[in-house]
Amino acid sequence: MSRLKGRNKYKMNSVMRKNRQLQPYLPHTVKWSKTNFYNMLRIHKSIVIKPNNGKKGQDIYFIKSKRGKYLVYINKKRKVFKSRLTAYKFIRKATRKRRFIIQPEVNLTRIGNKRVDFRVIVQRKTVKSPWVVTGVIARKAGKGYKVTNRHRNGTVLPIQRAMKRMNLDKNAIKVKVKKIKRISLLAAKTLGPYFARQRIFAVDIGMDKNGSVYIFELNRWPGLRGFYSLRNKSQIRRIRAYLASEKGENSK
Repeated sequence: MSRLKGRNKYKMNSVMRKNRQLQPYLPHTVKWSKTNFYNMLRIHKSIVIKPNNGKKGQDIYFIKSKRGKYLVYINKKRKVFKSRLTAYKFIRKATRKRRFIIQPEVNLTRIGNKRVDFRVIVQRKTVKSPWVVTGVIARKAGKGYKVTNRHRNGTVLPIQRAMKRMNLDKNAIKVKVKKIKRISLLAAKTLGPYFARQRIFAVDIGMDKNGSVYIFELNRWPGLRGFYSLRNKSQIRRIRAYLASEKGENSK
């Protein structure tokens, strides 16, 4: 088994795709190229282009094919191109110095008119310990943004409260939360052997308006500010306890 390094989203997606149980939850993911750009737009009509090793919601481009025009969204800005080629050339110039991947855009469920996704923290106390879900939050996009990241004015809610505001009943909320946790655990267990000393993953999960769930990516060095911002501190205490056990083992 070859080890993985860094934040390579494409390779991590490829490893997870080998697990048949995860395949239904993984968006179609390809490397950035002109051919893949054209094919993904033809198949999905609306796509996302993001850095293969990106973080903090930076340099993410949303492209939509609509009535013969191509709309490109970057943060709160929108550009309109009259041809697929001019849209491609714009993205190519913007992405020239880094590697990017392409995925279909998921029509995320919303609160009001703002997109919502979920972040799940999965940890283990030692490299031989079982993976455990230690925290789950919902992230709501800031006004005018497609990404939900806090660095783009996103806000954080407890997942049950967010789902209630999506008009889900108590039983539906229980089922969805359980599923999100199960999929996140399975993703961590699948990737764990490829990162021998990894003890924490943040799993970013999207849910579309039909209730289907997707794994966007796993982050090996997640920020935890969202958990600190919650009024109820039980999750961040649990996360910190696992982090403390990790430091303790490293000092042995």
